[in-house]
Amino acid sequence: MKRFALLLASAAFVTPAFAADVVYEEPAAPVVALAPAYSWTGFYIGGQAGVAFNNDAGDVNYNSNTGAFSTTAFSGGSDNSDDAAFIGGVHIGYDYQINNFLIGAVADINYIDASSTSTFSITSAPGVVDNFGISSDINFVGTVRGKLGVTADRFAVYATGGLAYADTDTEYFAPGTLRATNGFVPTVNSDSDDIGYAVGAGVDYLVTPNLSLGLEYLYTDLGDSDTKITYTNGVTRTSFDASSNDKLDFHTVWAKASFRFN
Repeated sequence: MKRFALLLASAAFVTPAFAADVVYEEPAAPVVALAPAYSWTGFYIGGQAGVAFNNDAGDVNYNSNTGAFSTTAFSGGSDNSDDAAFIGGVHIGYDYQINNFLIGAVADINYIDASSTSTFSITSAPGVVDNFGISSDINFVGTVRGKLGVTADRFAVYATGGLAYADTDTEYFAPGTLRATNGFVPTVNSDSDDIGYAVGAGVDYLVTPNLSLGLEYLYTDLGDSDTKITYTNGVTRTSFDASSNDKLDFHTVWAKASFRFN
C-alpha cells in the first residue's frame, strides 16, 4: 500500500515536468507576393507629336527716297506667320533612378511645318505697285538635352534643357516680271545661326514597366536670321536695301510614347 502511494506521488511530480517540455508551434503565416516596384532606370526609344506656336516673322526695314524708282512710295511692311504648326519626330534616351530622384539624357529630331514671311510693297511707277518679301522656313529641328526630376512609383516629373539645332531656309521674292523702265536685280546676303537652346519640363507615366506615356513643353530659341537684299534698278543702276532680322524662337507642346528597356 505504501509502495502504491509512493508511485502516485511520483507520477504527480513527473507529469507537469513532461507537460512543460511540450512545445506547440503556431502554423506558418501564408507568404504574400508583393507587386514589384516600378523602375525608371534604362534606355528608351519612342516618338512624339504636337504643336509649335509663336514663330513670328521679323520686321522688314528698307531705305526710302533713293531715286531707284520713278515714283518712290513705300506702303510699309507686314508679316504673315504660322500661329501654330505641326511638329513631330522620334527620340532616344536613358534614365537613371536614385531612390526617388531621376537623372537622364534625351536626343530627338523632328519635322516642323513652320514658316514666317515679311512683305512690303513699293509704288515704282504711277499706278504700278510691286510686292517684295522675305520668307524663313524651318525644315527640321532637333535637341540634345539633360533631364532632372523626381519619381513617385509610376509617375516622373522633370525639368529639361540643352542644345537645339535646326535647318532653315531664307528666301526672298520680288516682282515676277522685270519692267523695262526699272528692272529689279536682287543681291541677297543671309546669315542664320540655326543653333541655340531648348528648355522645358514634362511628366511621364508608366503604363507598364516597358511602356511610358508623357506630355512635354519646350521653349526653343535658335538665334537670329539676318537677311539683307539689295534691289538695283536695271536702267539707272540706283538701288535700295531691304533687311530683316527674324528671331527664330517658338514654343512646343507635344505628347510622347516610349518603349523602355529595363
